[in-house]
Amino acid sequence: MHLDVAVDLLKKTEDSLCSYRHTGFVSAQISAKEICEEMNVVAVLKKKRLRSTKREFSYEAFDEPLTDTRKKLEVSFLTAVVDVAVTSLRERTEMRSNVASKFSVLINFPAGLSADDEMEKQAKDLCNTLKCGDHTDLDFEELIIEMQSFPQWPKQKMTTFDLLVFLEEKCLLEIYPNLCLGDIEHYSPRDVTPAL
Repeated sequence: MHLDVAVDLLKKTEDSLCSYRHTGFVSAQISAKEICEEMNVVAVLKKKRLRSTKREFSYEAFDEPLTDTRKKLEVSFLTAVVDVAVTSLRERTEMRSNVASKFSVLINFPAGLSADDEMEKQAKDLCNTLKCGDHTDLDFEELIIEMQSFPQWPKQKMTTFDLLVFLEEKCLLEIYPNLCLGDIEHYSPRDVTPAL
């Protein structure tokens, strides 16, 4: 999957869940009433009798219990579920953003980063990310040389997958091995976690 697309989709999903948290209960009520009408069922939430126990030496004040069943359903169920989903999405978005930022040098180099020092810094970060002990998958110096001598791209905006396809079509895989390896590592499943 394209990490930049995945991050964008996760952010949009998070925004829609945040807006659903504020307006979703009303729309869910309307939908539930329509479904009940279609099924010829009375749309009523049963009130549950609240139990209370007296305590002999209670120093804490009791919270005012919610008597409205709709409000109780909204607070104790819907809001809690949406909050957990939003928190999970934020964590996933942050994780994917971190991974995407490490591999961004493979996408941004043809457009020209603001300075060669910045490109070298990002390339070094990528090489360190793909390092295990003393063994590294990418050679830093060769990666910089490959990025500086890369031919003109056919499209202005290309994804990592488009870059791999371009290298394959032009038979450039052997000439640019570090770029290919970096792109393949970009798609490796080790950073992928299951969805909600």
